[in-house]
Amino acid sequence: MSEDETVEVVVTYRGLEVKFSGAINEVVRFFLEFLNKMLPSYELISRLTLTTDLEKLVKEVEGIIAIAPEGLIVTIPQELLGEREVILLHLVKTYVGYQLGKVDQDIMSISDIISTTSGKPSSSAARLSELVQMNWVERVGRGEYRITTYGIKAFSEEVLPKIKSFM
Repeated sequence: MSEDETVEVVVTYRGLEVKFSGAINEVVRFFLEFLNKMLPSYELISRLTLTTDLEKLVKEVEGIIAIAPEGLIVTIPQELLGEREVILLHLVKTYVGYQLGKVDQDIMSISDIISTTSGKPSSSAARLSELVQMNWVERVGRGEYRITTYGIKAFSEEVLPKIKSFM
């Protein structure tokens, strides 16, 4: 291993300073061992923590969502999906766009949801209410919604396989 391939990490915790250096795999392993010794609950908490892997999500929606000069677009026929799945797809599109810096916020207004999904106001509101009750979507303001981390997980596990079966 050359000096260019050496990684050095300094961790300060409760007045204790520990320095790890070496190959990246070794440093990561030693750092995680340190965390497990210093924070015994870290391993338990990390098993329960639900996060979104943006890189994985982007790969999963490749060919379904695209970035065009006009903005983010859905590239599949929406008629193949139910209204709830279409709403989730557009909320995921907005989340991805926000994370990639292509849109200013990760929320959609109910009027935007209705116009992008071609839904009827009453049925779109009912589907959104269902999605909020399922904790897949959260209401963040009056008539504004965003997908939750749990909603992204559910989208990846339940909706994406359905979409990919049509492709």
